[in-house]
Amino acid sequence: MENVMILFNETSGKDKGKELAEKFVDYAKDQGRSEIHFLLEQVGPDCDSQKTVEKAKQEQVDTLIFIGGDGTINHNIADFKDELADLKVGLLPGGTVNNMARVLGIPLKFEDAAAVILAEHTRKIDYGMINNQVIVSTMTIGILADTAARISQKEKQKYGKLIFVKNFFKLLAKKKRYRLAITTEKEQWQGKTQLVTVTMTNSVGGYTNFDDSASPDDGLFHVTILPKLNFFKLAFYLPKIILGKIYEIPGLKYMTATDIAIKSTKGKKIGTRVDGDPSEDLPINMKVVKHGVTVFAPE
Repeated sequence: MENVMILFNETSGKDKGKELAEKFVDYAKDQGRSEIHFLLEQVGPDCDSQKTVEKAKQEQVDTLIFIGGDGTINHNIADFKDELADLKVGLLPGGTVNNMARVLGIPLKFEDAAAVILAEHTRKIDYGMINNQVIVSTMTIGILADTAARISQKEKQKYGKLIFVKNFFKLLAKKKRYRLAITTEKEQWQGKTQLVTVTMTNSVGGYTNFDDSASPDDGLFHVTILPKLNFFKLAFYLPKIILGKIYEIPGLKYMTATDIAIKSTKGKKIGTRVDGDPSEDLPINMKVVKHGVTVFAPE
């Protein structure tokens, strides 16, 4: 680790990105790492990402540090995806959910997460492409995506997960269902559903035992299709959910794949939610990039 670019976004998470970037530099120096050359770069909707990438090349950056949650990680991976083979990535959690950090066992406490980066133990993990966009953790279609779409960044910061739950039950009461066709390299499903979740890890929404068969480096998408949400039925199978065996619940369709195509069978506009942010409308094509990112993680 010689030339390190710290990327922060002041418009996401708890808006402390620059403060955390400066804090990490001070922490590294306190740990005797004065040989490291640091560059602090703001990223986000008002910044020119191509200039940031070019600057990283010119400065011969070998390490990127992302400050933020899953949405920030997603955008930074997207910006640097053509350069990732030559880069290592450190994560300083600063978002609302921090799904990826939890999956990798990266502590949410700043000093502990910073120590993981300076220890320089690496792990290769997957990311995916959804049309021309990046996915690092979770894609949802249906009631979860529509719920999240109705929540502002300010509401997320103020109310946390409670605002999500409140809006979820409002939409659930309307009993809306979505007509989809989902095709993988192995099989096809078509029908009406209230919820589709495609994950690249064992975690959804910060719950790190959603699917015990998934890991961030297995080279697979894990697809869960719930045709109809029945809370009495889900409550009955709560032990399986707690144990991460959601794929064993009767009536739920579960698939794994490296390539997925999803479309609306009625031609209606249906949006997706990727890593906490609005993404592509259907139809979409998804592909796994196996071991495409090298991250610092605990041993």
